[in-house]
Amino acid sequence: MDGTATHVQPCGSESSTSLPAQHDDAPTVEIWTVRDLLASDLRIPDYQRPYTWGWPQVADLVGDVLHFTAQGRYRLGTVILHARWANHESGKPGLDVVDGQQRLTTLHLLIRVLRELPAATDQSDPQHKPILADTQVAKLPLGSTGAEQSVRYVIGNRDRLRTLFRAWTAEKREAFTRALLDECEVVVLQLTDLDEAFQMFDSQNSRGKALYPTDLLKAFHLRELGDDDQTRGSVRQLVRLWEDIPPRHVHALFNSYLFPVKQWALGRRVSWEGFTADDIGHFKGVREGDASNPQNRWAHAFMYAKNFTQDFASENAQLVRFGVLSPLAYPYQIDQPVLNGETFFRMVDHYYRQGRQLGLAALRSEHDAGPEGVISSRPAALGKLDERTRHGHEDSRYAYIRLMVDCLVLYYSDRFGTQRVDEFARLAAQYALVPRATAYAVRWESVNNHAVEGPKDRQSPLRGRRIGLFQHIRDTQSPRAVLEYAVPQPPMYDGRRGVNLDDKALVEHYWSTVAEEGVS
Repeated sequence: MDGTATHVQPCGSESSTSLPAQHDDAPTVEIWTVRDLLASDLRIPDYQRPYTWGWPQVADLVGDVLHFTAQGRYRLGTVILHARWANHESGKPGLDVVDGQQRLTTLHLLIRVLRELPAATDQSDPQHKPILADTQVAKLPLGSTGAEQSVRYVIGNRDRLRTLFRAWTAEKREAFTRALLDECEVVVLQLTDLDEAFQMFDSQNSRGKALYPTDLLKAFHLRELGDDDQTRGSVRQLVRLWEDIPPRHVHALFNSYLFPVKQWALGRRVSWEGFTADDIGHFKGVREGDASNPQNRWAHAFMYAKNFTQDFASENAQLVRFGVLSPLAYPYQIDQPVLNGETFFRMVDHYYRQGRQLGLAALRSEHDAGPEGVISSRPAALGKLDERTRHGHEDSRYAYIRLMVDCLVLYYSDRFGTQRVDEFARLAAQYALVPRATAYAVRWESVNNHAVEGPKDRQSPLRGRRIGLFQHIRDTQSPRAVLEYAVPQPPMYDGRRGVNLDDKALVEHYWSTVAEEGVS
C-alpha cells in the first residue's frame, strides 16, 4: 500500500461506474449515497460470514437515519470493495463486498420492505411519483457460507420491519425513504488487490473474532468524517494511522491508560472488566456539523483549536518545512472531550507515540530492541520499579502498581510535558506503592479505591481521606502545585507470611532521602 496513489472523486464521475484502465490498480476512495450503493452490481463472496444482524442492530440503523438526517447528511460508515476484472465486452468489474456486508444487506432489506407498502400520494400534483417508483436497486446475491442462518435473520428482520413501517403513515415512510437514499452516504474504498483489501478490513472482524471496543470507536469516527476531509483524500491516511498500530496496542492504549486516566481524574472507579463497548461514549465528543454547536459553548474552544492549528499548518507549510517555524500540534488533553472524526484518529496516533516514548508497559513489543520498548523519555526515577516488571521478575505482583504509575506519568506529561518529570515520577511511585506496602495481596478493588480516594491522612478532617493524585493533577496548573501533594511513608504490612523483601526494598528506596538514581 505504501507509495500507491489514491484516487478520490465523487460518485457520478465516469470512474465511479467503471474502474480506470486495468494497468492502473490504485485504490479509489469515493463518497456514494445509499441510492448509488444499492444500484451497484455487488456480490457477497463465499468467504464472508453469514448475515447475523439481529433486530437491535437493525432498529439502531433506522433510528440513526431518523435522528441524524434531520441535522443534514449522515455518514453510515465505510464499505470496502474488491474489484474483480470481468472478461466481457463492457470491461466493468464485478465488485465483491469485503467489509460492510451486514449494513449493506440491511439497506437492501429496508428498501425491499418499503416497496411492499402503500406509497404516499399528492392529490394536488397528478405528476407526483412515489420515490421508489423509479429507484433502481440491483440484486444482492448472498454468499453460500451459512446460507440457512442468513435467511433466518433476513426473514426475522423483514417481519419486524413490516410491523414497524406499517405503523407509520405513508408520508413518514416516504420522508424516511428519501432521507435514506439521498441524505445517507458511505465511504467506498475500491481495491483491485484482494490482499490489500483484507489489510484494510480489520483482521478481528474478518476472521469472525470478537471485536475490541476500539473497533466500534473506529467505525463511529469513520462515519463522522466530514466531506472536506474526503476531498483531501484523508480517509486512507487516517485509516492507515490506525492500521499501523497493532490491534492489541490500540486496545491497550484505551483499556490500560486513556480510559482509566479519564475515570480516575474525575473521581470515578474503573470496572474490573476495563474498557468495554458500554464505555465508548467517553470517546465520542464534538460533532463539527452538529446544528446545536452555536449554543454548545463548551465545544467552541475545541473547534477553535482545530481550525487554528489547521490554518497555521496550511499558511506556514514552507516555513515549517525549512525549519523557520516549529509545527503547531493540536493541544490534546486526555481529560477533555475529543473532536469526532479526523482529530480522533490523530489523537490515537499522538498518544500511542507518546506512550511508546514513555515506555508504558502494555505498549511494549517483542520486536523492540530491549525489555522496556522504545523509550526516549522514561523518567530515570522509575528504574527500580521497572526492574521488578521486567522478564524474570514477579510481573504479576507489581502489575497493578506499574499500571497506576504509568497512568500517572502519562497524565502528568500530558499536562506539563517534561517539567520536573523525574520529581513527579518519584511521587507517582510513592503513591502507587501504598497498596503494595500495606497489604501482602493487592487486588484490583484496592487499587481502584486508592486511585480515586488517595492514601489515608489521619490529620485530614475528611475522615482520614483526601482526593487522589489523579484528581490533584487535574485541579492544578503548575508542576510546583502538583508536587505539593505529599505521600507519607506507610507502615509495612505484617502478615502471616511475613514481608516480601522486594516490597520492603522498593518502599525503602522510594521514601529514602536520596535515590540511587541521584534524584531527590
